Order: sequence, then structure tokens, then C-alpha cells
Amino acid sequence: MSTHARMKRRSKVQSGNVLIDCIIGLILLSMGAASFYSMFPVISKSHAMGDEEQKATQICTKMLEHIQLLSPTKLTATNLTGMLLVDGGQNASPYTFNHCPLDDAMDYAPADSLHNGTGTLTITTINYGSSQVIATVTWKNPFGTTETVSMGTILGAFRS
Repeated sequence: MSTHARMKRRSKVQSGNVLIDCIIGLILLSMGAASFYSMFPVISKSHAMGDEEQKATQICTKMLEHIQLLSPTKLTATNLTGMLLVDGGQNASPYTFNHCPLDDAMDYAPADSLHNGTGTLTITTINYGSSQVIATVTWKNPFGTTETVSMGTILGAFRS
């Protein structure tokens, strides 16, 4: 066999090997891309969970900001309903504020801004005419788990 024939045969074998190497490389690349892109749904759900927790915290904070403007003697169902801080038709603590927008600029009602969102305001009278107020927001996260954020404050009897 001549040298020219051997070289021609060797180049055919090498070109077949290059094709197999390219196919294997594409398979490995597609497996890597598939595993990389499969993380995106988990990342987006985690991001949504953080956003929802931030909204719930802002709702509790906004509620307590409004409550801190009142004295403990003004924490009645009539006053809270009249100020649109709690839902209507309630007589005693714990009050719900599911559909009360707490901010004019943003719709911070728990039922409107969170999935299955509910808000509860618990008022407890403590010593010396002071009151403890706890705002709780509960919702379901994208994974279906119930999440809760609670914040509280104490209103002193010195306020009139």
C-alpha cells in the first residue's frame, strides 16, 4: 500500500472520530444546560417567597404605625372600623384586616397583595391602662406552605 493511500485512509478514520467527539460534546453540553436551566423555577419561587415576606412585613409595620397614633382608650371596634384599620362587623379582639388598604399609594390589604393572605390584629389590655397590640399576617407561599409574620407594640396609658 502506498503512502498516499495510507494517509487517505487515516484521514477518513480521523474525520469519523471528530464527528463522534462533536456528538459527545453536544450531548454533554446539552446535559449541562438542562441541569442549569432546571434551577430557574426553584430560584424564581425562592425570589417570590422573599417578596411575599417583605410585603407581609410592610403590612404589619404599616398597621402598627397607624395604631401607634392612638391611645389605648381609642382602640375600640368602632374607632378602628371608622379609621378603616379593621374590617367592618367586628366587636372585639382579635380583629381582621384582610380587605383594609393600609396605604393610599400601594394596595397593602393582605387579601389583595398575598396569596390567601389574612391579617389579624390582637389587642390585649395590660397593667396600668396600657395595651399590647400584635399584628399578624398569614399567607401561603409558592410552595404551598403557610407563612406568618407577627409584629407588636405596646401603647402606654400616658397617651391621651
